[in-house]
This record gives sequence, C-alpha cells and structure tokens, in this order.
Amino acid sequence: MTRSMTYTLLPEGSSDATLITIINWTIAQCKPHLSFTPQLAKNLGKVGTSLRDKIPAALRAFPCDLLFVHRDADSQGHDVRLAEIRSALDHAHTNWVPIIPIKMTEAWLLSNEVAIREAAGNRNGTLQLTLPPKKKWEDISDPKQALFDALTKASEKSGRALQKFRPEERRPRVAELTQDFSTLRGLKSFDHFESALRAQLQDIT
Repeated sequence: MTRSMTYTLLPEGSSDATLITIINWTIAQCKPHLSFTPQLAKNLGKVGTSLRDKIPAALRAFPCDLLFVHRDADSQGHDVRLAEIRSALDHAHTNWVPIIPIKMTEAWLLSNEVAIREAAGNRNGTLQLTLPPKKKWEDISDPKQALFDALTKASEKSGRALQKFRPEERRPRVAELTQDFSTLRGLKSFDHFESALRAQLQDIT
C-alpha cells in the first residue's frame, strides 16, 4: 500500500496557488499519516488557455499521483464547471480532484479574522472588519474585493502608508496563517471538494 504520493495543482490563475495550503490541510484531515509532495503547475510554456490544452502540459511537466484542477464557478455554477473539467480529462488517464470555489478562491479565505489581521501586519488591531458571515461567503459577488477590503482595514494604515499597502501581496499569508480550515465545512463548494478528495485517496493510497 502506498503511503506517500505526489500531487499537482493546476490553478486557474497565478494567485490561486494559495489553494495549496488548503489542499495540504484537507489531505492531512483525510489521511493523517500520508506523506505527500505538492507541485504547482506553472510556467507551462506556450500552451492554449483551455483545460484540454493545459492539463496534458501540466501532467508532462509535473507528473503526479493525483491532479487537482481548479476552476472558479463564477456565474456558471458548480455543475457546469465540473462538466468542463470532466470533459477535459476524458483521455488523461489520471486520478483527479476538482476544486470549484463559488465565485472565487478568496471566498475560502474569509474564515479567519486573526489570520487576516496578522497577514495585514497588525495582529492586535481592533478596527471592526465587518467580514461577511459564513452563510454569505458563497453569495457575495466579489469575494476577492471583500478580502482585500478586510486586509486594508485590518492594517489600520493611513496616508502614504495606506497608499503603499498592497492587499493582493498579503493574500497568500492569509492562507498560510490559517491552521484550521474546518470552518469551510458546510459550504457546498468545499464539501464537494473534500468528498471528491476522500474518494480519490481511498483509491490511490
């Protein structure tokens, strides 16, 4: 029985590399004693923009036991995106897990106020961040802007320091500083992801 594996994340955009932290946590929850090595499919060269083009390139450059394919649901919805991924993988002959946050990846980074404050460089700040409640995370139209607004507010900077503050540069730290993503359970998008991952880990480990 294999007790280690290599996985590759094929993100939709470069900023979605933050999903690796969430994947690592979820694998540890599903298989606590499994050793794994993560890879990020990037710098794939001159390939098309469609999944049918990017998936073979990712598998050639980053061979793995398990491929994670990320697509934001945006306005299309989970089922449409899942069908796109499944169609693109028809002839790939690889184990895979879809990651389909509703709207954007940032919807999964709104769960930890302390991590947001610390990522903003002001862990002990007291300014009210007015983060949306969990029941709204999958409904807000622009989770990225909601996260960036929270980071900016959490920094409590003003004047020139505020002008220089770049919340997009702090986004990865929010994920890195969040040690427990269990608050994401109950979101349909995360539950679909965790269920698919559990099923794959049973088959390949």
